[in-house]
Amino acid sequence: MKRFKDKVAVITGAGSGIGRAAAILFTKEGATVIVLDNVEDSGKETVNSIKNIGGEALFLKTDVSNSINVKQAVETIVARYQCIDILFNNAGVELSRSLTQTSEGEWDNVMNVNLKGIFLMSKYVLPVMEKGFGGAVVNTSSISGLVGWPSSAAYCASKGGVIQLTKQMAVDYAKFNIRVNCICPGATRTPMIERLLALRENPEKAKKMEAEMHPLGRFAEPEEIAQAMLFLASDEASFITGAVLPVDGGYTAK
Repeated sequence: MKRFKDKVAVITGAGSGIGRAAAILFTKEGATVIVLDNVEDSGKETVNSIKNIGGEALFLKTDVSNSINVKQAVETIVARYQCIDILFNNAGVELSRSLTQTSEGEWDNVMNVNLKGIFLMSKYVLPVMEKGFGGAVVNTSSISGLVGWPSSAAYCASKGGVIQLTKQMAVDYAKFNIRVNCICPGATRTPMIERLLALRENPEKAKKMEAEMHPLGRFAEPEEIAQAMLFLASDEASFITGAVLPVDGGYTAK
């Protein structure tokens, strides 16, 4: 039996990378997937991929840093499906800057998407889960939330915040049968990391060096990260909440 039959899963940043991979995996496990992304073409591509394998999906263009936009998206989902069983807070932006090189506007943008976005999505989704029979929330942090990463001040700070917010939410919402966990991916073959590598003086050399920093010696594929998230959202993880799961090819084990 499919693990998420008759479940409604909301995925932010589902237009590409880990979010798109998760949307496909949830579909294969029977879920109805709500694709949230601020890039319309990418979000619709994900929906088309879902429909091509016989799944049901809805795209809503959403800026997770905008409270009005988030509230409207959640209201639309509830009006159509009456419930939300799974929330995957995955939307994120990157910034390769040291602290002194980071402008106030850049800092605010990273925090608004990576951390405030999780706050806003959870703020409006958790009451829906409370009224139902509980649910599962999975947040995307990063190895950069666990260890320092060069020239990534705002990004590291935002992802560290995601970890602590995850733990706090897990404590508060366990009584409602809502589990909250987060994953900390290592370097993953996504459009985000391709953009970062393209800024390096020698992108191919940088790519090789970054892969070799992981004991497994390679980048993760988006599907590998999505599989870990799928587990945390499933009943197989029914006694797991407040967990911080590195999916990093051994990077944080060093």
